[in-house]
Amino acid sequence: MNNEELFNVLKNSSVVGVVIYQEKGRIVYANDVFLKLLGYGKEELLGENILDFVSGSDEFISEQREIIKRRTKGERFPYEDETHLFKAKNGSIIPASVFAYTINYNNKPSGVVIAIDKTKEESSKNLFFALSQINQLIVREDNKNRLLQAICDILVEKVGYLAASIGTIDEITKLYNIQYISASEEVKQALLNTAISVDESKPYGKGTVSAAYHTGKVAIVSEVTSNNRFGYWKDAYTKHNVHSVCSIPIKKRNKLSYILYLASDSPNIFTDLYRHLLEEIQSDIEFALEKIEKEKYSKMMITALNTGFDFVVITDNNFNIVYVNKATEKITGYSSDELIGKHHSIFSSKTHSIGFARQLYGTLKRGETFYSPITYKIKDGSLVDAKVIIVPFKLEGKIEYYIAVGEDITEKEELYEQLDALINYDNLTGLINRASFIRSTERFIKRAGIENIVGAVVVINPVNFKNINHAFGFEAGNLILKEIAARLKENLRKYDVVARLESDKFGLLIKELKNEIDITVVVANMLNSLRKLYTAGKERISVAFNIGISLYPKNGLSASVLLDKANTALMDAKKKGENSIGFFEKSLEDAVSKRVKLKTDLNLAISNKEFMVYYQPYVDKNRQIVGAEALLRWKTGDRIVLPLDFIPLLEQTDLIGEVEQYVFDAILEEICRIKKLGINPVNISINLSEKSLYQPDLEEMIVSEMDRLNIEKNLIKIEIVERMLVDNFNYVKSVIQSLRKQHIGFALDDFGTGYSSLAYLSQLSIDYLKIDISFIRAIVNDKRTRNITESTISLAKKLNIKTVAEGVETVEQFELLKSFGCDYFQGYLFSKPVRAKKLEELLKNRLL
Repeated sequence: MNNEELFNVLKNSSVVGVVIYQEKGRIVYANDVFLKLLGYGKEELLGENILDFVSGSDEFISEQREIIKRRTKGERFPYEDETHLFKAKNGSIIPASVFAYTINYNNKPSGVVIAIDKTKEESSKNLFFALSQINQLIVREDNKNRLLQAICDILVEKVGYLAASIGTIDEITKLYNIQYISASEEVKQALLNTAISVDESKPYGKGTVSAAYHTGKVAIVSEVTSNNRFGYWKDAYTKHNVHSVCSIPIKKRNKLSYILYLASDSPNIFTDLYRHLLEEIQSDIEFALEKIEKEKYSKMMITALNTGFDFVVITDNNFNIVYVNKATEKITGYSSDELIGKHHSIFSSKTHSIGFARQLYGTLKRGETFYSPITYKIKDGSLVDAKVIIVPFKLEGKIEYYIAVGEDITEKEELYEQLDALINYDNLTGLINRASFIRSTERFIKRAGIENIVGAVVVINPVNFKNINHAFGFEAGNLILKEIAARLKENLRKYDVVARLESDKFGLLIKELKNEIDITVVVANMLNSLRKLYTAGKERISVAFNIGISLYPKNGLSASVLLDKANTALMDAKKKGENSIGFFEKSLEDAVSKRVKLKTDLNLAISNKEFMVYYQPYVDKNRQIVGAEALLRWKTGDRIVLPLDFIPLLEQTDLIGEVEQYVFDAILEEICRIKKLGINPVNISINLSEKSLYQPDLEEMIVSEMDRLNIEKNLIKIEIVERMLVDNFNYVKSVIQSLRKQHIGFALDDFGTGYSSLAYLSQLSIDYLKIDISFIRAIVNDKRTRNITESTISLAKKLNIKTVAEGVETVEQFELLKSFGCDYFQGYLFSKPVRAKKLEELLKNRLL
């Protein structure tokens, strides 16, 4: 059978795709199977270049272009059983086995391509490969964090999925919090910044993650573009070419612990046909986590039993004894049967103070190690002095046991060395810890005060070190921390001091400087050394730093003061950017102190009910009151604190939610009072912070309270600012849509001062556009501002959005804005912000 005969046999096949091209790769024929494979109609393919539908490297495409030239010149040669990747109309990539030949078609030399869909074959092969790789990983990995990150890496880098993440569900917010992730940087950032919930009442709570959470089973969607449940993520899926997704619940002790989320750029990669393989991945991961937990417990027991200490006692988290070793029986005179199940206070000598007991229990309950000499009473009533270390043992972050080990402090010097290491040194880097650093600094200060020596305390902090742990794993992060410690020691004199103060923060004590300016040379050289690339395995990693410096005796006369001021200087360095050095200055301390005091005063203001709600009306073109904006004021003593002085700090704390709840309650009470007075109420708007907007029960809180008070929903308007849209546009859009269904309106405040303002208007269902006061102040004298304002009002009208001009203070501004067609006006020309009683009086008349 020649090639022409083969073509005639295959072109009507129901399983084989056939396409014919002629000069320059122009498609002249495609059968129904090939059209269906790529999702195109015949008229969309005919006349197009076949290479436009093939995916591959530049080198591969160049090779195919050369083959096309040879075939369309009549050269006959086979090209068989090669795998090509075709680009479908919906953006997905379709793997196919390709057979290609040269034939005569319509009396012209032509190329015929026969394509057989390999999607299912690839899907099956990928899943078997994933299982193989994960099983190999389980055998060699004994660290949970490394295991879960490595699983994500394997599924993306080796198996070929577009993205893999493992996350937990926050039981309060119901959001999917990604703990481990692997993907391209663009896709990774998109996933990290996308709201995924298991709350099925939310538009972002209807995906596979939610299904896996609620059913406890593997959830699969073979093609997201044809599934209406994925409307919330449609734009993101389209942008990043996501087609097939699945979520796998991971359980520990029959309780959901994690959810593994997978995404592919090809459709039908995850199907019910291979559900058993996905469930096998689920079982393997669950087995691995259980294995690590069991090994951890075994190590705990082995560690306890082989410490070489005189006694070992293990209690549960209620301090009831669950294990004692033979040495304990010998020392105390009790048998294990007499001790198991008893509270550890059976050994209490009653010789320690109440304060000592509080310190012991407080330290252990915080999950910290306790070490101290303790006097015990044994069975015969005599007392035994021992140096004791008690270590909380955690499983999944929860304290399950306490391991107490100790020995007679008179017999072995080795225990002192071990205790010294525990008390004074960091076990990762070998550097002294914070407590030891403070003691070293105090010793230096005592000598320096006598000898008039200048010194410096330096705090060094890698920039965004958690991102390195996230991107490269905790093992790589630990290697870098060790290398930082080594470089610090290499660049200092032997008598200077290096410490690890916190997880990623280091401290230096630079002694005996000739003068204060010398510290700049020392630190600059240090920074040059620290900035060099770090090696972790095969990775070469760049790390930036910030450095804060305080000087002795100029900035302080005690270790704690110098360290505090070096940390304050570090904050200044962070504001300057990466690889910056900050020095402590009095003005910096004053600013920080003012901020700390203000936060304290804000806490008191809430408890003392010092916040007040004012209302500033806005009017229509006839000066008739149509609404009012609720404004927060803070009166402390005889002083009114301006909003700009305290609201930014409120927004950075958890206090903002409490204060905004107070404002909301005050508004509802005022509306009720207005109605009781027989006054027709107007809508009142409340400014909502980003934290409150992201509150998961925001809608329920607003609606339930209004229903309870029988207040019409259209009497409340919510004002948001543009920066909220920039941070997470899709989420804010969904909140607006959800609340508008309840007839609660929205206003976009300070319009024109943010980013891409006009881009949001066509996509948001907002009722009001508030033109910022900076425009209003300039419209009379600045033609450019006048034109922008007029255009904004005109655009809003076309979008059926009402406009409110803020800060109208003159008749000239009022008349000009009216001529532009502005709907409403707010400002001192009509009324300053007033208390509730005054608002009621204004509403009786309505005209301003």
